Amino acid sequence: MDHFIIFHLSTAVIIIALGYAKEICDTETCREIAHEFKMGMNTSINPCDDFYEHSCGQWKERHPIPDDAMAISMHRLIETNLDLQIIDILTNTSAEASSKALITARDLYKSCLDVETLEKDGARDLLAHLQKNGNFLLLDPEASISSSNFWQKYLKMDYFLLKDNPLFILNINQNLQDSRTQMITIQKPALFLSETMKMNDPSKTEVLTAYKKYIYDVATYLRRKSGKCNLQLEDMEKDINELIELEIKLAMIKGNSSFNNKISIEEFQNLYNLNGGNYSSAHINWLEAIQFLFKEINFQITKSERLQFFNLDFFRILPEVLKDTNSRTISNYIVWNFIRSKINFSSKSLIAMKKEFIEQVNIGGLPEAKRELMCLRHPNLEKAISLEYVTRYLSESKKHEAQKFTNHILKVYKMALSKINWLDSTSKERSLEKLQAMRTFVGYPDNYTSVVIDNYYKKLNLGSNYLQSIISLEKFEYLTELKKLRKRNNRNEWHSEPRTMKASYKPSENSITITSAYLQPPILDSERPEVLNFALFGFVIAHEISHGFDFSGSRWDKDGNMIDLWTLNVRNFYKEILRCFIEQYSQYIIPGLLCENQPFRVDGLKTFIENIADSTGLQIAYDAFKESQRKNGGKEVRLVGMENVSSDKLFFIQYARYWCNNMREIQKLLEYCIDNHALREIRLKGSISNHRSFAKVFECKPNAPMNPSKKCSIL
Repeated sequence: MDHFIIFHLSTAVIIIALGYAKEICDTETCREIAHEFKMGMNTSINPCDDFYEHSCGQWKERHPIPDDAMAISMHRLIETNLDLQIIDILTNTSAEASSKALITARDLYKSCLDVETLEKDGARDLLAHLQKNGNFLLLDPEASISSSNFWQKYLKMDYFLLKDNPLFILNINQNLQDSRTQMITIQKPALFLSETMKMNDPSKTEVLTAYKKYIYDVATYLRRKSGKCNLQLEDMEKDINELIELEIKLAMIKGNSSFNNKISIEEFQNLYNLNGGNYSSAHINWLEAIQFLFKEINFQITKSERLQFFNLDFFRILPEVLKDTNSRTISNYIVWNFIRSKINFSSKSLIAMKKEFIEQVNIGGLPEAKRELMCLRHPNLEKAISLEYVTRYLSESKKHEAQKFTNHILKVYKMALSKINWLDSTSKERSLEKLQAMRTFVGYPDNYTSVVIDNYYKKLNLGSNYLQSIISLEKFEYLTELKKLRKRNNRNEWHSEPRTMKASYKPSENSITITSAYLQPPILDSERPEVLNFALFGFVIAHEISHGFDFSGSRWDKDGNMIDLWTLNVRNFYKEILRCFIEQYSQYIIPGLLCENQPFRVDGLKTFIENIADSTGLQIAYDAFKESQRKNGGKEVRLVGMENVSSDKLFFIQYARYWCNNMREIQKLLEYCIDNHALREIRLKGSISNHRSFAKVFECKPNAPMNPSKKCSIL
């Protein structure tokens, strides 16, 4: 047959050539997709040389960075649309609210937007809260603090109930050796200064100078508002220097992170006291402190209660630091961290001081976020907002579609896992059992109703002003968390709100979560050719599944207990695979970043877990697409205007567009320093270079940049 027979359909054109059917998608959606593809690509670049530039070469020109942003990407474009949807939920009252709690959420958001009231208040509410719970001694250089029962006073302040404690974090977590039960878990704090200094050279003084000025500016402002405006810098300099010195000492505490330390409160107290915990400025009665936390929910805590530690070494060294620090400095440090965490809920003047500090430590400065977006990031009644989001934007049929898609990816992953030849029979059996038992949370909880949401918030009482409402809400959420202690672990509980854009794997429950916000175009769209959904949504699912079998995830069993899946021999072989990924990514140069005229290279050791998940996720997503294509008789789907681009090529081009981005240099530096993911361009190049079929699809020559002879893979 040497001619074409063309059939015109309403949504597609079927071309039969040489006995092989190709479906040309001619819908409005497909036309828009083809247009976006062509306008963003730079086809003068050989895909085998640089697939990022080939697929995203003109993307920056079409997507300039907004003035109020640090970067723009497909992911950020989706989040921007999501922000607009949530703002409409919180401000558009014409539609009936899906729950009573949503009305409260709208009132809270409205209070945040009322900058005139917040500015008129100045810092009155913040000062009132401090006066109630313990003065900021920087405001009163003449004040003294007794070392007698010092710690017990501060551990019983209202704000200690929040998750802002700068010396330790106490919450409820699953028992790592018995996934059915919950335990009190204590971790070292996320120290503000150490996080800030990650992206700066600690040997430089700019960060500390800016931090000192930040504290001074805030304290001076609060002094003035409290009527103590006659006090000057000289009064505070010693206090501020000692406060920062304490934070630096805490940030420098090293210690191995261990998930297996379980001891009673009594045993912990004895261990703590061994290294100076009996000194007045270091003495913490841990039993009384923990009992106070649980007092409001009427839980009885005794000295035999067992605690689970993630960083026990930190608490061995903590008393050594505290015993050499005076009580006044510790007091200032605790209260300062509370003030710092609440600045966003106060006056414009305090927010401006915070912004100035952030600009100084981030070199080039950060754009100022719009108030609407800033308030969107503040605590709110997230469950009520999520219910409304689901009601408006996600049908039950789309949830079922996403679940069906997820099940297909799981099936293909099982096929790939069963073929891995470096797993011995014992390790493979355990891995397959784990995959079979893996739970999937897709879209939103099954019991998402107004009755459930309103019942959850029925005991929440907000304050008379915005700051107090935020504090009350945080306390409510924290106490709700503490109540889980005496309950069996609920394996059906969601840990991410559907309205947030979240895809994650939780090893302690052996579950993946893909929230409702992820189930929208272009990630998942039933109006698009199936191949495009596999390239994005399929990849996201497979990426998260793969975390169950990476360096960390493979140390948890099918029930979420911390038991190694693999034998020692398999574990040792796996380390060789890891070395391949680490060496591969460490060779990549980050474009646009130089230090003393030398290029930055990717930290392959820091990023290897996510790099493996990217490569594995892409391979599984592609295999799932090909499996589906075979079931459909091998049908080729192409886009109108791109008739010469095969389905296989469309898969990789769509995948590449997920990583297209435009980023300010300072944001690149920030992500390089603090993110365990490689930059987006590198993530694309690395995963594509490791893909088995990419080179065949694009006819790449051996050893072309995107077709190296040595490929890294766990499959």
